[in-house]
Amino acid sequence: MLNRYRWAVEALLDRIVGPRVPLGPNSLTAIALLTSLLAPLVAWLGAGPLLVALVLLSSAALDVLDGYVARRKGSATRFGAFLDSTSDRVADAAYTAAMMLCGVLEPAAALLLLAAEYLVSYARARAEGLGLQLKGVGLMERGERVLLKALALAAYAFSEVAGRVIAWVLIALTIFTVLQRVCAVNRGLAEQ
Repeated sequence: MLNRYRWAVEALLDRIVGPRVPLGPNSLTAIALLTSLLAPLVAWLGAGPLLVALVLLSSAALDVLDGYVARRKGSATRFGAFLDSTSDRVADAAYTAAMMLCGVLEPAAALLLLAAEYLVSYARARAEGLGLQLKGVGLMERGERVLLKALALAAYAFSEVAGRVIAWVLIALTIFTVLQRVCAVNRGLAEQ
């Protein structure tokens, strides 16, 4: 869903950053990955959920920047796409672990969320292997999930109930997205 607004984000980045980023996209991916690993670390060290949410959002911003730089510099590669996607899966696990360490998710709920979000990503990858495109299919793509994770953490800082409700909404919508993608693949293959 948020992918529909990529043009607006890139227009904003053109104004703020433009061609001035001295690093290549793979370097930015590595920095985003390392930053994502800080989220569970600071949670484990006892930081509050607001700080953890800020670390999560910082990592997510860097993740947006790597793709932007690759497109603007014309340096997008197949390996870069693979590295970015793989790093995203590690970041997904790190963010979910941070939510668990902050108390927003119980371990079983964290496992359920992680399994569901991995299925969302796997469904897209497998569909692409079958010649179908699933980009933009489903309610909870990665950007939406990351924002809801940050929102759940921030809400938890003020109300444990609110944070947990948002987390369970995230889980339910992520499972729904898996079903949306399964249905889309079924339709797409039937039309071939």
